[in-house]
Amino acid sequence: MAKLGRPTKYHDKMPELLIEAMGQGLSVVRFCAQQNISKNCFYEWVKEHPSFNDAFIHAKQLCESYWERWLVENLANKNVNAILVKLFFANRFGWHDKKEIDQRTEHSIADTTQRKVREVLEA
Repeated sequence: MAKLGRPTKYHDKMPELLIEAMGQGLSVVRFCAQQNISKNCFYEWVKEHPSFNDAFIHAKQLCESYWERWLVENLANKNVNAILVKLFFANRFGWHDKKEIDQRTEHSIADTTQRKVREVLEA
């Protein structure tokens, strides 16, 4: 049975276009707007096209690198709103100033360390 719906806008150059766009700091939303597609369509392409998925993984790193470079270049700029920059990085890339600790991991490490100390003392 034929697939219903409108024809896809996906073509072989999409991975390259994604890397180029996100490498210039654009978000997924802005890429979608450029290509006149929805975010749902974008994530369907990620699932359906392995080369697009690989490009997306690479493009996310390039995008974060772009904005990290911008941040370093603007650290001393007094005209930059530090609160907005912090909010941008927290929301866009998950940057936080507090490290969240998984208590289960901490207890597991402590238990393992105690066990090893006991083994050494008993030997």
